Amino acid sequence: MSAPGHVDAGWLAGRLTADNARELGRGLTRLIDGGELTPGTQLPTIRDFARAAGVSPGTVMAAWSRVRDTGRLETRRRGGTVVAGTAPAIRDHKGFEWSQIEMSLVTPDPTVQPDLRSAIVTALGTRDLHAAQRAYITPELLRAVQPGWPFPAQAWNCVGGGSEALVLASAAAVGGAETDTSRLIAVEEPVSPGYLDILRHLGIRALGVRADAEGPMLDSAAEALRAGASALVLQPSGTYTVTGGLTAARAEDLAELVSAHPGVWVIEDDSAGPLAASEPVTLGTALPDRVVRIRSYCKAFGIDLRSAVLGGSGELVERTIRLRSFGMASNSRVLQNSLADLIEDDAVADQMARARAVYGRRRQTALRAFAAVGLSATSGHNGFVVWIPVPDETSALINLARQGIVVAAGAKSFLSAHTGLLRVSILQLPDDDELIGDLARAVRAAIHSADREYFD
Repeated sequence: MSAPGHVDAGWLAGRLTADNARELGRGLTRLIDGGELTPGTQLPTIRDFARAAGVSPGTVMAAWSRVRDTGRLETRRRGGTVVAGTAPAIRDHKGFEWSQIEMSLVTPDPTVQPDLRSAIVTALGTRDLHAAQRAYITPELLRAVQPGWPFPAQAWNCVGGGSEALVLASAAAVGGAETDTSRLIAVEEPVSPGYLDILRHLGIRALGVRADAEGPMLDSAAEALRAGASALVLQPSGTYTVTGGLTAARAEDLAELVSAHPGVWVIEDDSAGPLAASEPVTLGTALPDRVVRIRSYCKAFGIDLRSAVLGGSGELVERTIRLRSFGMASNSRVLQNSLADLIEDDAVADQMARARAVYGRRRQTALRAFAAVGLSATSGHNGFVVWIPVPDETSALINLARQGIVVAAGAKSFLSAHTGLLRVSILQLPDDDELIGDLARAVRAAIHSADREYFD
């Protein structure tokens, strides 16, 4: 860029190398949604860009028009064509209430999820629809996921969502073991309270593994493995972590640790799926016989797709197949092939870039707002939540609830001792700096206010 707020034609032509309107428009969309072109940035004139890119002005005009139709560009009478941003701000606060915003559950924003109709209609044309044999993963879905898998998987399975996949893999890892020490599982903290509840119901005892900015800490993981844990559950995409995410160096160290404990499995829970900024690191390259990767698409494409993919260790994947209704259940071919269509659809890939930008902006806006009022909030690299240290979780939750603000207690997400934390989901936060500032001030007031009881 040649000057703040103004894009140089040569720079933009270097980033957009296509020679047709469709691809130029898609490339420009990616630059906007990826945050390289920020709201208010002025584009070069059509003639200047056409000259720099070696295309006709008509091609550029058609490309810019495509992007303008999506609301990402606007033309000002004297200001030329400028980036309008990826989401409109809420300007009228009248009638707004925080009770309308889901912050206690990690529920995605449906406005940034793709329309499923086209993918489902396409999948209805599946040639082997209603075939008697079970499709643990359809050829179409395997073709879609295999090239992007982070390590060569020995076997595959598709089940009804990320939570089901994680529970199946966890139960498969402890197998049919009957002793208390062999029904242990080591879980990177913090973790979904719902998952911990299911483990308790299954009679599986979870051991918390503490984490820092680089991932699970080696001494904590080693302690859990020495105690007899059958598996180590990791969240490499960092959607739920307090800070950072699993680094390649820490993954290498963890792989070395696990290799010294024969029979221990590794379950990698990639709950971000297409919403991750880049492919999360894996232990599967070093331990292909011991690792299963779970990739969930529910947050990205919607809960009604009900599909998550497991790929990795042949033995552990086969166990998940047997555990699911004794091997008699398989996911719908329609759902699997709908997922395949979405994964391979370039337009959906563009939507995912926009969703990542929207969630990333909401995360950063929240972190800045909390920092501005003196609160040390943190989040993972692809964090769906923001964590805020508090001296008393219960008091803070009560004080916030009195204002109609409902967030979650951190205590339910930890197995080991921890300091007080509030967990705030950022996925449905409004795209309005003023409102997020109000939220931060309300949280600060709730934390610092004494929790008083009044008696009549």
